Amino acid sequence: MSEEWVRIAAPATTSNIGAGFDTFGLAMSEPCDIIEGRKIDSGFVITEVSGPGSDNIPTDPKVNSVSIAAAQVLKRCDAEFGIELRIKKGIRPCSGMGSSGASAAGGAFLANIMCEEKLNSTQMILCAAHAEDVISGGLHADNVSPCILGGFTVIRSYEPFDVVRIEPPRNLGMVVALPDLMVATSDARKVLPREVSVRDLVFHVGNASTLVYGMMTGDLKAIGRSVKDAVFEPARTKLVPHLKEAEKEAVSAGALVSFMGGSGPCIMSFYDADTDLGAAIAERVKAVYTDNGMGCDTWITKPGVGCKRI
Repeated sequence: MSEEWVRIAAPATTSNIGAGFDTFGLAMSEPCDIIEGRKIDSGFVITEVSGPGSDNIPTDPKVNSVSIAAAQVLKRCDAEFGIELRIKKGIRPCSGMGSSGASAAGGAFLANIMCEEKLNSTQMILCAAHAEDVISGGLHADNVSPCILGGFTVIRSYEPFDVVRIEPPRNLGMVVALPDLMVATSDARKVLPREVSVRDLVFHVGNASTLVYGMMTGDLKAIGRSVKDAVFEPARTKLVPHLKEAEKEAVSAGALVSFMGGSGPCIMSFYDADTDLGAAIAERVKAVYTDNGMGCDTWITKPGVGCKRI
């Protein structure tokens, strides 16, 4: 088998984004997971896992999202080889930044390259979403879609699967703050309501529609006023201490809007990247946690292009 290693960068993503639960996703430029693979005779072997949170990431290929997604690709392509994998996490697990999604998408993207790119992007997304289902206990593609496609994505339907990619505004800045606590996606899904009112449904449709309009037209003000969630973030607020205080501080520092990224605990803030407000927003949100005796990492980033070979 070939000794050549294929190396993939799979970016962090934010999902839900207000009213778009399990529907909206947005790729970031950074941070990224780095996934490397080379062909072996058969099966999967994970020889190295490093980076933040790597101590809790399994090296058993049957329960690792990278290898689960890659195996789905090899199965679809009728490939007659296996893959040795090395994984370097840049996205901490249980962060709300699409950590398992980046691993799954990166695994699918890597395997597809090794299969001479036989699968299209939708097929890769479905392979990665399968891994998300196995790991988190629920089929959702709102992280793996932007991780593979880049930009802003909207999942119109899961059955049949249909995803649309939109190029986000060039001046959409993103500040990510990650407090030093863990929120597992499976735990965050357990607190969600099983039913919503017609009033909340109408509220979500209006805001979700206007957010898509803002992304398509570059209207940052429309984006800022449309990232609204009457159902899911309120149910999860108790999982992230000081969330509302952090969001308020971000907006006070100039953010267009601030909200829980994915299932938390990260706090995502959008701002106009033509200004120099990113550092001030990051500092104010971080201070909320450091003043309460908690660590908090921050990134000042922008929408990204998705998985790529490096």
